[in-house]
Amino acid sequence: MEPELTRKRFYSLGAKYAGSTEEDLEVCIKNYGGDVVRIELVNRQHGAQFQRQLHRFLLLLCVSTVYFVCVWRLGDIISFWQPRILSPILIITTLAIAIIRSALSLVKTEKLFYSWDMALQTETVRSFGRESVFCVQRGHIHDIVLNEVIENLDVKYMLILRTRGSMFKKRPIIPLFHTQSPSFECLQHIYKILHRYWLNSDKDRSEHAYNRDEPISVAWQSSSNLFN
Repeated sequence: MEPELTRKRFYSLGAKYAGSTEEDLEVCIKNYGGDVVRIELVNRQHGAQFQRQLHRFLLLLCVSTVYFVCVWRLGDIISFWQPRILSPILIITTLAIAIIRSALSLVKTEKLFYSWDMALQTETVRSFGRESVFCVQRGHIHDIVLNEVIENLDVKYMLILRTRGSMFKKRPIIPLFHTQSPSFECLQHIYKILHRYWLNSDKDRSEHAYNRDEPISVAWQSSSNLFN
């Protein structure tokens, strides 16, 4: 049986602030049943963003080539340790490394797989297919909340997984879908999907059946329900 697929597009905060007229993020929801869901947040502008970084690198390469050719033609004696040679090399190398790192860190897709009976797994896919995967067992999940935070004098919203048990000691909170800075509307949509699966009551939802660690007290109270 094929999973039920729904798609919806949203703006990232960067696109909103830039006044973009086209949504740059797409949320894909794959429903595999009453308890299993897969959510993908796709960066629709990844190709264009990667091309911009490539153009910057090529421009830097051309400018540096023209500069060193001019120095070689106009100079009598050229030494590597001359300031006109050494300083540009250091500057160009630093800029090239920054451009390459920026291109490699571009996010193509953020994925989340959630099964009420098993675990929650997140996966981030970057340029050239580089992946990072993180998994949290069902017994270590406390809840999933949408919180507001203040960053650089700006109010932003974050989708957060709060842990418990032994996982709480290592990572008390785990941000979800944060690398692409999605808008509040996008996070709200994802939160409602996860919240619906979290509160699914088609089966026995006794917490004691899934607690592998003794529950510990947390430093804050559970956030009130944001959406009725």
